Amino acid sequence: MTDGISLDIVPDDPALRLRCDGPIDAPFIRHLFEEVRTAQFTATGLSGPIVRQLIAQQFRSQLAGYATQFPGAISLIVTRDGTAIGRLLLHCARERWHIVDIALLPADCGRGAGTKIVEALGADARRQGVSALTLTVLAGNQAARRFYQRHGFAETGMLGAAHLAMRKDLAA
Repeated sequence: MTDGISLDIVPDDPALRLRCDGPIDAPFIRHLFEEVRTAQFTATGLSGPIVRQLIAQQFRSQLAGYATQFPGAISLIVTRDGTAIGRLLLHCARERWHIVDIALLPADCGRGAGTKIVEALGADARRQGVSALTLTVLAGNQAARRFYQRHGFAETGMLGAAHLAMRKDLAA
């Protein structure tokens, strides 16, 4: 619960669930970050200890940055049949909910979980009278941009040199 909002995000798939994270989830959150980022770094030709060091540094930086920018954000663990497969970091305000971060293990991408989560998130926000979902995405991440556009998000402008803001209006 944040800002007087009670979340009830239930994906339309009985195998998928979202639950609040706890201290026991810290190793999974780090593992998820490493899985997602390692592929990105190895695609640049980097490998071994350099990649591990960069990923560790970026993980610490991301945690600190999110804590500073979104101190009231809710961290949810996405599970499939009880096994953690992803994370949703969500900042909820009365007028809009901001998707700070959403990530799935690479092996679970393309299996419908992202779609079900975004649909359930929109449905719960709409039920609570929230007018929009917002997010930012790396401008060069064409796959993510297409995913969000398919789900009703529109590009609203650049944020700095590397990120694009997107918004989905939730008209009743």
